[in-house]
Amino acid sequence: MWEKKGQPLPPPHLRKQQVLLEYANRYQLRVLVETGTYRGDMIQAMLPHFDRLYTIELSPDYHRSAVRRFRNAPQVQLILGDSRNELPAVLRQINQPALIWLDGHYSGGRTAKGISDSPVLEELRHVFQTSSTGHVMIIDDAHLFGIDPDYPSTEQLEDFLRTQCHPYACGEDTASASRPGQYHGACG
Repeated sequence: MWEKKGQPLPPPHLRKQQVLLEYANRYQLRVLVETGTYRGDMIQAMLPHFDRLYTIELSPDYHRSAVRRFRNAPQVQLILGDSRNELPAVLRQINQPALIWLDGHYSGGRTAKGISDSPVLEELRHVFQTSSTGHVMIIDDAHLFGIDPDYPSTEQLEDFLRTQCHPYACGEDTASASRPGQYHGACG
């Protein structure tokens, strides 16, 4: 249906799930790190495909809801807090490549807002500074880059990634970067 409509942005949640699974399978990733739990739908969809899942949520209400939802899923670690502060500690716990889904942005309504709408540059900085294990990163809602003043422009993101000496690519509705010397597709 989404394809028949010309693939308008943003893509549906099901398409985002497919992208994450494509990358997890391509790079044989068994750990998922998510910023922005919201209602826990992505974690629920990814549960059968990963050995360990970490998700960080800023909203106490959404975090409580996720704690209830995943109370019988010991492989899910739910973290309450700002991804700008919590992501480094999560990354230090991981000793293998992980798929990192950066979706911790403010979405309006009842979603929580940190000091800006999008912490994506700080999140990326933490990933590059804290780990060297070849993580694959996918950024949600890259179509907002350069449109929303709290999001970096596409040029700012590209400049940042270039300074990290990591190849990257932009595509559907995300941007991805990781593993020196390897090309990564993405959503954009």
